[in-house]
Amino acid sequence: MSIYVAEATTAVRAQLALLAQGRQAIYSSSSSYLTVLFTSLLAAYLLARYLRSSWRHLPPGPTGYPLIGSVLSLFDKKRFFAACESYGDVVSVNIAGQLVVILNTQRAAADLLDRRAVNFSGRPRSIFFHELLCGGLIISTEGQTDRWKRMRRAVHEAFRPSAAGNYYAIEGEEAARLALALANNKEAATAGSFSPLFVHFAASIILAITYDRPVRNAEDAELVKTVKRMTLFLTKAAAPGSHLVDLFPWMLAIPDRFAKWKRDAFAWHERASQFWSGLIEEVKTRMAEGQARPCLVRTLVEEEGRFGLSDAETMWAAGLMYLAGSETQAMTLEWFTLIMISHPDIQRRAQAELDAVIGRGRAPRVGDRDQLPYLSALVREALRWKSSAPIGLPHVSEEDDWYKGFFIPKGTICIANVYACHLDPEVYGEDAAYFNPARHLDENGQLKPAPADTKEEGHISYGFGRRICVARHVANDALFAAAAMMLWAFNLQAEGEVDIDGYIDKGLTICPKPFVCNFKPRFPEAMTILKEEINSH
Repeated sequence: MSIYVAEATTAVRAQLALLAQGRQAIYSSSSSYLTVLFTSLLAAYLLARYLRSSWRHLPPGPTGYPLIGSVLSLFDKKRFFAACESYGDVVSVNIAGQLVVILNTQRAAADLLDRRAVNFSGRPRSIFFHELLCGGLIISTEGQTDRWKRMRRAVHEAFRPSAAGNYYAIEGEEAARLALALANNKEAATAGSFSPLFVHFAASIILAITYDRPVRNAEDAELVKTVKRMTLFLTKAAAPGSHLVDLFPWMLAIPDRFAKWKRDAFAWHERASQFWSGLIEEVKTRMAEGQARPCLVRTLVEEEGRFGLSDAETMWAAGLMYLAGSETQAMTLEWFTLIMISHPDIQRRAQAELDAVIGRGRAPRVGDRDQLPYLSALVREALRWKSSAPIGLPHVSEEDDWYKGFFIPKGTICIANVYACHLDPEVYGEDAAYFNPARHLDENGQLKPAPADTKEEGHISYGFGRRICVARHVANDALFAAAAMMLWAFNLQAEGEVDIDGYIDKGLTICPKPFVCNFKPRFPEAMTILKEEINSH
């Protein structure tokens, strides 16, 4: 009996084991099914989210390397930007995790930076240049803050078109002094180094219109050398990718004692502040004595209450005018000279216009510009064809945006490829790659309306939207004065080989490679008239 019971018990246990195994198989099957179902649903969700993601619609562009993207390409910026043109009008690149959009046509640049200026007038964070070197007081790299609005409004009012006429006399005098220096400085002509003379010209004009202090003696010449060193240093410091802290902001947390670059930046800022402050105090002293002529600082001081600027803001708003203008003016004159010796037929046509309108009994003046349309077109074309700043200053999108089906997320850096825009055949014609002042003239030989989106400049060298150069009217006047005086007084002739396409990269700007030019007076009385022009002021 016990044997039967044992066998029965064993049988029951076997059945129970089989039932348990069955239930376990069912549970395992259900678990596998649920796992597969969950995984499939998650994959479908992620796929749907990916397909709907705006980030799938970024503009095309080079892929670069993992993590660092295309940051290594910044070592040769012009080649990099030229390579980006092959991807289309709007190109996106990754620079160490930062999305950068490059605008290769004038239409694309104007559509975003002009017509959508509300969203595309920000500036990227500039740690080394803006925050450390300049103490956050440079309006060209300041975001759309209240301080930026106050400082820009004050400078704009001093340099508005109606105020530009205040500086015609100083621009004419400095152009005459430049011409005499070019004729007399045989050492510079032989060496082919005109940069010191052009820098002197630009510096004297800007010091005069900013601080009422043109360069007239050895002490002032030392002042020019000092500011030139400051300008070159700042220009290099402001170039994208020039300092690692801008790519890796965490480096800002490094203690000062372990970061020489931080100590150097703070020391430079202190020296620069003292330097600019000294120039401001000189103007205030002349104002108290009733001897201050019209200049930017006088306007800023007189209207300090209305503009609401602090002493530091006034100091750096004025200092920026010199830092931003002197070097680019000098480089533009170098390019102008190179263009003239490379295009003698165009030079002769401009000189024929000067002879017909001005004659040889007096020197040309800025006020003659309306009667000199070909020369005006020539200056416009020089700024278009060989801009000293081939890459525009960066803008930043304040909010997400879309353009031609491409997604541009908030915080994207947008840069106009000025070099490519100036060669845009849709704007400047099929011969855009060639130097041709006549493109700016109508059938009657008069200046015709400039292409759309150039602010009647005929080029985009002065920037876009709310960030356009506030002193561009004064800059145009100074360039015209120098160009007119040089072509009226001299035949510009090349000596040796010249490289019209070569350049030297100086950070944000480029200048020609050294070349030799002979400034040969066009008629015997020219130098005498130039001296009389100087003595009359």
